[in-house]
Amino acid sequence: MKELIKPNTKGPSAGAVTDRFVFTAASAIDPVTMRRVPEAGTLHDEVRVCLRRIEKTLAEAGLTLKDLTKVTCWVSEEKYRLEFAYAYRDLMAPGPYPSRGLFVIGLPGDCRVQIEAIATRRKQA
Repeated sequence: MKELIKPNTKGPSAGAVTDRFVFTAASAIDPVTMRRVPEAGTLHDEVRVCLRRIEKTLAEAGLTLKDLTKVTCWVSEEKYRLEFAYAYRDLMAPGPYPSRGLFVIGLPGDCRVQIEAIATRRKQA
């Protein structure tokens, strides 16, 4: 069974839920203007916006950031890689830190960061 989490003003799709997994993704883009939202001025702030959006989607499915098992992250330029890694580490502290891939790719508008996440529901005893 798969259920879609309805889109909201924060992006075109919020996520999909199965009996065991929640799949979601976020960027700090305003879908109307196709520009970064004002609260994403620094790269650290942009990572924060992405994680808050993911956190909100997970909460709708009854999960938290601590339930993440895998994230795939993209930055728009190589020069952002290390700054992203530090911001992600700080914002996810004290962990757990899910398995993560980090890649450089073209992103829409002036976004520098996008994060895709998979969370796992714990088995019911």
